[in-house]
Amino acid sequence: QSFRHREIFGQVGFGTGGWDTDFPNSVLEILRVVVTEADDNQVGIVGGSSQVPNGLWEHQPENLAHWPRGTSLASLHGGRPRPAVTRLRRTADGVRVTDESGEEREFPAVVYSPHVWTLLNRVDCDPSLLSTPLWTAVERTHYMGASKLFVLVDRPFWRDADPATGHDVMSMTLTDRMPRGVYLFDDGPDRPGVMCLSYTWNDDSLKVATLSAEERLETLLTKLAAIYPDVDIRSHIIAGPLTVTWETEPRFMGAFKNNLPGHYRYQRRLFTQFMQDGMDPAQQGFFLCGDDVSWTAGFAEGAVTTALNAVWGVLHHLGGTTHPDNPGPGDLFDDFAPLELPYD
Repeated sequence: QSFRHREIFGQVGFGTGGWDTDFPNSVLEILRVVVTEADDNQVGIVGGSSQVPNGLWEHQPENLAHWPRGTSLASLHGGRPRPAVTRLRRTADGVRVTDESGEEREFPAVVYSPHVWTLLNRVDCDPSLLSTPLWTAVERTHYMGASKLFVLVDRPFWRDADPATGHDVMSMTLTDRMPRGVYLFDDGPDRPGVMCLSYTWNDDSLKVATLSAEERLETLLTKLAAIYPDVDIRSHIIAGPLTVTWETEPRFMGAFKNNLPGHYRYQRRLFTQFMQDGMDPAQQGFFLCGDDVSWTAGFAEGAVTTALNAVWGVLHHLGGTTHPDNPGPGDLFDDFAPLELPYD
């Protein structure tokens, strides 16, 4: 009933119960991850993945065209991010942005990076900023639900040798029981480690969504005791549990985008939205980006690449051009654009 191994085999189904309730709809998305090698050669980030946005926020470039050397995003914003955006309105000269404090500012161009579903409820968005086909794409974007539970343990005890087999007493686990996926992270043999005792998707995520963190932990420890009867996980826990259910997070409403059959047309519309020549002027100057706009949702790479597309779009919209020796995504769009199918 359980499949145990150190490596992740494409995150597809093992065991009698299967891995993903939307497995038939996920095959192409998983194939995309495999083909792009998004799951290969991954490394840990010292200090955690938050170092990526923090690094961008605090970075002080040497060569800047419009600000003094050493200017950072943090310094341009007084050391703290502005309040969340609540309203977007088209104006004669651009887009007016209203935030939670009630402050209004107008910009000739706006880049929008949150999940596109937030345009449907969290942000009062002027309908004219997107065309009807693009609003359809936003509405029909499909997000996967997912839950995780983490605990801090005293050391990576899972590397202890099993006296009967000589193998590690515990390893990365895929199972058809409630934990579904168990992942192990260590920072050396004598340092505390982290266990993701459960990573679930969709229906399996909903099974734990109504449980408190403590209830989830007790249930998971009981289920794991049946898989590892000789391993006392509980005795090693020194902090936690920390949990998340992404579909109930107000500004996320899902873990990551996952296209369903027939959704290629919608994904292409969102991905190519930064190419705005020929659009209605009311729809120009507002640019979507983010991992859900990309073809590799759930990965930072997709967020970064679509952000670069949006930056090119802003540059072009404001009358700028790229250096001839360094063409941007829009300059090479006709060579690399995703195939436009007849029904688009």
